[in-house]
Amino acid sequence: MTDAIKVKLNQQNNIKYFYNTRRFLVWTGFLSLLSVGIILLSIVPQVNSTTNLYNEMLKENKRLAQLRVKVAQLDDASNSTILVNSDKINSTLPSKKPLLELLSGINGIGNKTQVSFNDISLTPGEISTKSAESATTKKKKESNVAAKKYEVLDLDVTVTGKIQNINQFLKEVEILAPFTNVTAMTLNEKTSNNQDLSFSDTVFEAKLTITTYFFNRAITATIDSSLPELTAAQQSVINGIQNFTYTTLEAQNEIKGGGLENLFPNVDSLPNVENL
Repeated sequence: MTDAIKVKLNQQNNIKYFYNTRRFLVWTGFLSLLSVGIILLSIVPQVNSTTNLYNEMLKENKRLAQLRVKVAQLDDASNSTILVNSDKINSTLPSKKPLLELLSGINGIGNKTQVSFNDISLTPGEISTKSAESATTKKKKESNVAAKKYEVLDLDVTVTGKIQNINQFLKEVEILAPFTNVTAMTLNEKTSNNQDLSFSDTVFEAKLTITTYFFNRAITATIDSSLPELTAAQQSVINGIQNFTYTTLEAQNEIKGGGLENLFPNVDSLPNVENL
């Protein structure tokens, strides 16, 4: 028998001898390791779950603190400048095309300043469709032009009157709600048979482009975000709109037929809608 075989047999005999004399110790160690493994498998998920729950609790506590600050701000906001002037703010920058408000407003200014309307025309712009919206969006992306924060409505108006009346009409339009500006003007003297009239008595014809503004963008905010604070420029705007002329339209709760008052009797058709 070779030496290698003898060594191998001796090792096997030693293992058998050790197992026979220490088998209880071996089983005890094995069961101990198994118990430790089972305990670890049951504890580790609980530890992970507890850690995740603790982290989630920290986030919720932080959000709760933000909400408490928001609640305190809302309690103090009942007398804030924005809420006190909310009706005027919504009227000066409405969320829809203010065509009726604009027509009624300039009619009132025309009566006040004693000018007469000869012509009114309106260009409402494109009717929004999915294809038009996609084309517009694509064009904006290609030109890398940022979207405007507001929309405009242009109204072409021709009025006649004395120069001081037209001048007062222009001033009144600039403080008309919604926000309205005269963006273009052409002034012509009307032909008169009496050449001896003074300049103040001469009748002029003014062709005006009146632009009004409205806001139709989506506004998003998170519930736990802080209330915005007014800047100096925004406060100045709110102070300025206190002197604006606001038009109150009668609510239409039923369909009415003929006999309605014509706001612009000198205009044949109102308005002349183009490019629909």
